[in-house]
Amino acid sequence: MSGSTNKGGLYQGRLRSRARATPPPTKAATMPKKSQLSVPHTSSTIIAADEDNNNPPPNDDLPPPPVDHDDRFNYALLLALYTLQGIPMGLSASIPFLIQQKVQMLASSVHHATAAAASDAALNSAAASSSNSLAELTKTAYNAQAIFALCSWPFSLKLLWAPIVDACFSKRFGRRKSWLVPIQLIAGMLMVGGSGYVEQELGLDNSNNGVAGAAASSGTTAVEEAAKSMNVQGVTLFFFTLYFLMATQDIAVDGWALTMLSRKNRGKGPICNSIGQNIGYFLSYVGFLALNDAESSENLWRPLFRLPSRPGTGLVSLGGFVKFMGSFMLVITVLVGLFKKEIDMSIEGGDCCTIGCGGDRSNTDMETLLPKNDVEDDDDDDDEHEIDAYEIGIMETYHRLWSVVKLPAVQSLILILLTYRLPCALSDNVKFLKAVEFGLSKQTTALLSPTIILPLGILVPIIGTKIWQGHPLKQFMFAYKFRVTFVALVDVLMLLAVRSFRGGNTILVGGETMSRLIFWGLLIASTALQATVHSLQFNAQMTFFAHRVDPAIGGSYMTLLNTFGNLGGTWPSSVIMYMIGQFTIPPDCSVGEDGSEVCTGGRDAYFPLQLVLSTLGCIWIFVMGKRVQHIAELPDDAWRTHIDNEDEEEMQQLKKGGKHA
Repeated sequence: MSGSTNKGGLYQGRLRSRARATPPPTKAATMPKKSQLSVPHTSSTIIAADEDNNNPPPNDDLPPPPVDHDDRFNYALLLALYTLQGIPMGLSASIPFLIQQKVQMLASSVHHATAAAASDAALNSAAASSSNSLAELTKTAYNAQAIFALCSWPFSLKLLWAPIVDACFSKRFGRRKSWLVPIQLIAGMLMVGGSGYVEQELGLDNSNNGVAGAAASSGTTAVEEAAKSMNVQGVTLFFFTLYFLMATQDIAVDGWALTMLSRKNRGKGPICNSIGQNIGYFLSYVGFLALNDAESSENLWRPLFRLPSRPGTGLVSLGGFVKFMGSFMLVITVLVGLFKKEIDMSIEGGDCCTIGCGGDRSNTDMETLLPKNDVEDDDDDDDEHEIDAYEIGIMETYHRLWSVVKLPAVQSLILILLTYRLPCALSDNVKFLKAVEFGLSKQTTALLSPTIILPLGILVPIIGTKIWQGHPLKQFMFAYKFRVTFVALVDVLMLLAVRSFRGGNTILVGGETMSRLIFWGLLIASTALQATVHSLQFNAQMTFFAHRVDPAIGGSYMTLLNTFGNLGGTWPSSVIMYMIGQFTIPPDCSVGEDGSEVCTGGRDAYFPLQLVLSTLGCIWIFVMGKRVQHIAELPDDAWRTHIDNEDEEEMQQLKKGGKHA
């Protein structure tokens, strides 16, 4: 990635903000329109532009306007940065499966303890103890999942420190790199240094047989054994820190994307976001689950790499994989820090951290970068400038963000973002955990991601943009209607198929072959449909944000909307995990005459909760659908605070008052 491709890109969005502060040129020195000239990108081209302004060439000799592929290196950089952002997300997504696996192992130890008690003629007490232990294990498992779901909250709270990231930086190192490089270095070192801690706190450094034997032979119960060997709070704190670092990185990357890409390509930034995060997510999530699975490691990976056989052990451990991904992040960060150059901001030297209003100092810095005659733009460009915390100060940025929140259009959007994810919470957070509980292997879960979810996550945003071009909220509602109705139904059928097929029964009349076809058909359909509707909604959401942000606030406005979007998906996760644990009743198990365990009754909370949430989703469509259509039809003016206009009026009044005095 060449740094010379777009050195001036950082300021392209802000250069127009200086146009109003610069006296207009005389008619003799009037420059051609912006559509006829490209914005200079290096200091040499800026000097050349100044010399050419004195003797402008004929119109026929003017250079052609920039083409779309000018931003190809910037696309690659954004994809790389968003990929790094997705790595901790993918790693954290694998933790719930490890927790579920741990609990299943403890449940198996309870069964062994029950069988041992049966041989001592303590059948009734053993059965009661087993039933109580399983009930407590179920609550322990989903309570642990609810606690771990809190680790992603920094993405929902990043607005609190976003203006600080915009306003404080080192001029010599680069505005975005001042945060990007150290944050990613800290995250990488944390992953490398803390890899063993995560594995230890989850109790994965002990063998399954050892833990099972301890639960079966010692006097402790299964729940006490789970509490001793699995410290979910410590793991949650570790990933909470990683999410905090990546949320800060996201602020810098989102702000950089708005100015790195040319104006006509700015709408493609959300596509880079979606594709990059998907790549990083699945690189770490799928990579770990596939390489950690003992069966696939023994039958596929070790023969493929000609490694010695180690039955019952995965090719990589959690600690080793976290360390590897942390090292990968460190390497990419060093490359970006060394070879991606930002425009030189050391003209006046020193660093920058504007608490109050940045005012004239930022104006001076900006204007020295411009040819004097290049500040004149078309009238339709005047309202596209970006003023952020660096120019107006941190406190003024918070004031402007509060002004944004008070806009009726934004309040309607916030209400939509905070509520629409609740009816989808089971599919988003519990479906695959429940499938693993019913017998679906981690290997199968890992194979679904690269073969189905990842390709759809890349292709669907591109196709959706072409189909619903210019109407992102129509795309959003189309996907949502299927998400809360048809997709939810397919999810339920898939889980019933997994439970029946993995339990050794046939699903429909027709024997094992028909059952296998139905099982795989429903599993693939459920995975593909969820990936499709999720990608459609996420892409529509990001595209709508990018086209509605008020340039007077710029990246902070985008962060505000993304914050509420993330919060809308974060709070339902912990709530639904807690509800599943509270309302699930394990079956009553007893030991038969032949010594085998027989379980009857019980209630799985997933299926009644899915019915309730789907009904809630239909009500949401009926009640909130009109509100979505309303904000889609609002003009751009409804999303802007007009603070700049008010400030200009106040300045004019002050000037008039000074003249009268």
